Amino acid sequence: MRLFVVFGFMLGLAACSGGGGSLGNFNLANWFSGGGAQSATAVRRSLAPRRGYAAYVETRPLIAQVSGLWVDKTSSGAIVRATGLAPHQGFHSADLVIAKSSRKGVLTFEFRAQPPGSATSGGPAYLREITAGTFLSHAQLNGIRRIRVIAAQNSRTARH
Repeated sequence: MRLFVVFGFMLGLAACSGGGGSLGNFNLANWFSGGGAQSATAVRRSLAPRRGYAAYVETRPLIAQVSGLWVDKTSSGAIVRATGLAPHQGFHSADLVIAKSSRKGVLTFEFRAQPPGSATSGGPAYLREITAGTFLSHAQLNGIRRIRVIAAQNSRTARH
């Protein structure tokens, strides 16, 4: 109870000081911060390695075939979905990775997926099917007329 009375008294003093008196720099937020204000030239320490991060290299292989491609328009852009067939069961972590395109007005994606850690059987097509998607904003779609998704054995193109 005594602690609350002291705390309330100190808050009252801080509120009544008005900034011009001897308690003008009284700030409760600094009580437990372990020091005063830091200088403007304080060095921020980063968790990044000193020489930076290594460039990311895509190691996932292309999916075997693209079996379907859809571009669904939204109020803020479009959702691109692609369905493909893996060579065998167990492929996962599928993504549509933007690739460099030599054609103007065509946005090209590579359909990539992570293979399983151990050998699996081929299996029927419905067990090897995998779907990936990505969102594109209006800014990303500016000047794009066609969207192309490539796989190892084929590709599909949709008009935007």
